Amino acid sequence: MALTSALFTGVSGVNSNGNAMNVIGDNIANVNTVGFKSSRSVFFDLLSADVGGSKVGLGSRFAAATRLFTQGGVETTNSLTDLAIQGNGFFVVQNNQGTNFYTRAGQFNLDKDGFLVNAEGLKVQGVKLDSSGNPVTAPTNISIDNGQLVAPTATTAIDMAVNLDGAAAVPALALPADAAGTSAAPNTWFGGSNFSTVVTIYDSLGAPHDVTFLFRKTATANEWEYRVLANGADIAGGTAGQLQQISGAGGRLAYNPDGTLDLTAPTNTNVSAIGPLTWADGAAAQTINPASIRFTGSTQYSLPSSVAVLNQDGVPPATITNISIDKDGVISGLFSSGRSVPLFQLALADFANPQGLSHVGNTLFSESTESGQALLGSPGSGGFGSVLSGTLELSTVDLATEFVKMITTQRGFQASSRTITVTDSMLEEIANLKR
Repeated sequence: MALTSALFTGVSGVNSNGNAMNVIGDNIANVNTVGFKSSRSVFFDLLSADVGGSKVGLGSRFAAATRLFTQGGVETTNSLTDLAIQGNGFFVVQNNQGTNFYTRAGQFNLDKDGFLVNAEGLKVQGVKLDSSGNPVTAPTNISIDNGQLVAPTATTAIDMAVNLDGAAAVPALALPADAAGTSAAPNTWFGGSNFSTVVTIYDSLGAPHDVTFLFRKTATANEWEYRVLANGADIAGGTAGQLQQISGAGGRLAYNPDGTLDLTAPTNTNVSAIGPLTWADGAAAQTINPASIRFTGSTQYSLPSSVAVLNQDGVPPATITNISIDKDGVISGLFSSGRSVPLFQLALADFANPQGLSHVGNTLFSESTESGQALLGSPGSGGFGSVLSGTLELSTVDLATEFVKMITTQRGFQASSRTITVTDSMLEEIANLKR
């Protein structure tokens, strides 16, 4: 009886080590598989039996191949849609039947329809964002429309910092009458000014309009007046070839004796509004309120007049030219106007027991009763890792470790096989006792 049990004990060792070799082979075969997580063999000993009053084991059993979800190294690529997760979480991809799968392999690309997909065509999931970056949908397919337009934004504010030459003289020529709608030839305006600069603003249709700020030194010490003009051809009812004053009245800038802007002067806090403007192209009437015309940082030093800061908040219409993906998984569209608009944020999933996930191949996993339900979130929040664009997570297989395991597993297999042959020899000796 004892010798017969020894045969089955040897068989159990052969089977266990054979299965372990399969696990090692699978690991080695996937040493270059992006996002692959290596597995390790788990053995149990079999129930022992009483042999001569002592407990003797009956061999081993291959219990499971446990997948180790450790962080893999990352490799830099030349594709911004190649993504790696630094930390916890899985990318969520969905097939055409609406079934979700989970993966650490971020080899994604945009297909012909603009969907972000993996190599098998499964669509990557994310939440759609509004222009302020706030989510507006539940997780859905990420789609980038190459023909997507961003609407124009009419200019509502102008920021300007100028240095007006403190040594300049009052021009001999006078400016035209100070009133909205005053029109004159350009040389009439410029002949009565010391300095001018042009700001391009945008109307509600996104059309650009060049607006000219003229600055003229007055007879009052440390004081300048300015006018705001636009091309007559751009204004409904305007005269082509002339510049028309578009502020209700010109403004004044007062400076302190040290050349800094006198912020207490009423003329610096009661600037006339620009508009309302009625453009010839049919755009909506446009007004830039006085509080939104700012000269913060302007100076009056004895240096040639110049512009240090010139900004306005309008943008023209534009088409998407590229995308970017940041560490929080926010996919932004880069538009031809230079504007960046958030479009989607990648969705990540995590599980109470990732080792319980069902491996379905192609570096994909599916939810199971052992893993628990998927916990969805966004990169960089709630314990989820961050996303690295232009990188891929490498396989976690350590070849040196796998080769060492291969040697020990091979020896275990040989030893178990030897147990069978030795036991067979012993049984043969017993069979020969009758001779």
